[in-house]
Amino acid sequence: MTDSLPILHILLVEDDVENLKLLQESLPSELDGHQIKWEPCDDFEKAKELVTTRRYDVVVTDIYRDRTNHNKTGHPEDERAEDIVTALRASRFCPVVVFTDGSAPETFELGPFVRFADKSNPNNEILSELRELLSTGIPAIARRLHDDLDRSGGSYLWDFLESNWKQLGSTEASKPEVLERLVRRRAALQLGRLDPAGDVPKELESVHGLEYYIYPPISDELRLGEIIRNREDHTIRLILTPHCHLAVQHGDNSPRADYVLTVKTFPAEETMAKATAPKAPWSGTDDEKADKLRRRTKLVNAERLGKLSGRYCFLPAFLDIPDLCCDLLQIESLPLDTIENDFERLAALDTPFAEAVQSYFGRFYSAVGLPELDTAGIRHLME
Repeated sequence: MTDSLPILHILLVEDDVENLKLLQESLPSELDGHQIKWEPCDDFEKAKELVTTRRYDVVVTDIYRDRTNHNKTGHPEDERAEDIVTALRASRFCPVVVFTDGSAPETFELGPFVRFADKSNPNNEILSELRELLSTGIPAIARRLHDDLDRSGGSYLWDFLESNWKQLGSTEASKPEVLERLVRRRAALQLGRLDPAGDVPKELESVHGLEYYIYPPISDELRLGEIIRNREDHTIRLILTPHCHLAVQHGDNSPRADYVLTVKTFPAEETMAKATAPKAPWSGTDDEKADKLRRRTKLVNAERLGKLSGRYCFLPAFLDIPDLCCDLLQIESLPLDTIENDFERLAALDTPFAEAVQSYFGRFYSAVGLPELDTAGIRHLME
């Protein structure tokens, strides 16, 4: 049974050898459906080196260096766990459980992934904090992410590059910096756009709201699909200007665009209520009125919100972004300086969502209305 459990590697740091031995004897090898592999370390400097060169799922560490008189006064110069946390933050993600006798020092910054336990009762305190971390799923997610990255990058190197190496060797793609971008793009595609649950890699058929966005934006430059919020009235807009006009091109000192095309957004519930309300009192029987209401509601129901239709584009909620609808009939060009000074950047629509809105915007404003053809003269063609 143990062999089938997912494995988590945990670095256990305690520079008092006797205490370290006691911890090893008391801490379990299985916890909440995980097989735990404890790696003991009795030296803080060595532990700091280990966390920067090896990958662990969790680090469990004493806060203080053991003093010769065994009187841990809590002086900042005696804190060593903070060095480990700092080293981790600079190199990789790994949750930490810090422990000591009594309470945590006031100078130590705790958080959702840096937790504190009283080591006087390790089986309760340390294990309780470990269980809290495991219940978030973050340690397992981080491990799968690393494993998937190794697998996707490694398989691409073996399967594609090895078999095409001779052909690549005579092209620009053989340059190390180009090859690295090639592998990065493939790994990013496989991790972000392919279904991780399938046996054979395939595109995701449905996504959650969080997968619409790059949050926060990666680039320092504005781009198509950027979601911005006014600092004063907190209204949210979506940028429709293409990225090529917002980026500073080679040889230029400023972007080509002096003005940025934006579309206003409104709370989705408010927009949906407006879209379903009749513009004028409906005539007809009660059944006919009910049928008209059903048809209107169908245009904005949950099944259609993710599809581009009509004058509205739906943006799902995520963190600072509520459920919104962009109204393509309410567009406005704002000076680039106004965007940069008066608005804050929340997120950017990811590919292909940004391009889809841009394409639909073009179709929406290039639509040509035609009168209906009188079919009386061509009905014979259907007979």
